[in-house]
Amino acid sequence: MDETTPAPRAYVLGAELRDARNRAGLGLRQLAAKLDVSHSVVVRWERGQRVPSTESVSALCAVLGMNGATRDRLMKLTREAVSEPPNTVSVGRTGEADQLAALLEFERMATAITDVAPILMPGLLQTADYARAIMSEGIPSGEADKRVMMRLGRRDLIVRKRAPIRFTAFMLESALHQSVGGPEVMIEQLQFLMEMGERDNVEIRVIPRSAGWTPAHAGPFVLLAFAKAAPVVHLEHHRSSVFLRDEADVKAFVSAREDVEQVALSPDATAELIARVINQEETLK
Repeated sequence: MDETTPAPRAYVLGAELRDARNRAGLGLRQLAAKLDVSHSVVVRWERGQRVPSTESVSALCAVLGMNGATRDRLMKLTREAVSEPPNTVSVGRTGEADQLAALLEFERMATAITDVAPILMPGLLQTADYARAIMSEGIPSGEADKRVMMRLGRRDLIVRKRAPIRFTAFMLESALHQSVGGPEVMIEQLQFLMEMGERDNVEIRVIPRSAGWTPAHAGPFVLLAFAKAAPVVHLEHHRSSVFLRDEADVKAFVSAREDVEQVALSPDATAELIARVINQEETLK
C-alpha cells in the first residue's frame, strides 16, 4: 500500500510506530539505519502513507525492545492494515459504503468522540424509529432496516461494559423541536436522550437559542480522538463525506469544538431543558 491519504488502520498503526520510536529515544534516521531502510520509508510508515510488511514490523519491535504483548498487538494491526483500502472523498452508493466502513474503523479505534449535530440528533444517540424516519425516504424498506440496525449497532461503542468510548454531543436547541417521525417518535427520542445522558461516559449539551451564531451553525462534524494518533474530523453531507487529517484543518475544528463548549448549556441544564420539551410535546398530543 502506497497512498498519500492513509486509511484508518494504517493511520493508527503509523502513530503507534512513531510513539514507540520516540519512547525509545531514536530519531528517524537512526531507526532507518538499524532497519537498513531509507529514512523516507520510515516517515511514510509513521504517517500511515505506507503499511510496512509484518517482517519489517517484527524487526522494528526487536530494535525498539518491545515486549511480546505490544509486538503481538502491532503485528495484528499491521496484518489488518495491509488489506485496508485508502479513503478520501467518496460520493454515491459505492463511495458511501467505503466511507461508512472507514468511519466504523475510526470509531472502533477512537478513545473519545465529539459529535456536533446542529440539525438532527447525533447518530449514535438516535432511536430506531427516529433513524428510520430519516433513512426511509427513497430507500426500499429492507435496505432502510439494514441501515437502521447498523446505526444502532454502532452504539455499542458507548454502551458496552468494558472500556466504553467517551462520547460528547452538542446540538442546537432547535433540534429538540425538529419534528422527525411525528410526536410519539420525538417524545421517545427525547426520553432516550435523557437516559443516555445519565451514563458516566456520555455528555449531552444543548446550545441555547440565546447563544446566537456559533460554529455549530456552520454545519455538523464529528471529531475523533485517539490514544496516540492525531485527531480526525469526519464531515458528511447527503451522499458524500470526507475525513480531514491535515493538522491545520483539524486544529480549526478542535477550536470550533472549544467555542461551542463555551456557550453550550451544562449537562444538568440540558437535561432540564429536554425534560421541559418532553412535557410540552406530551401536552400537545
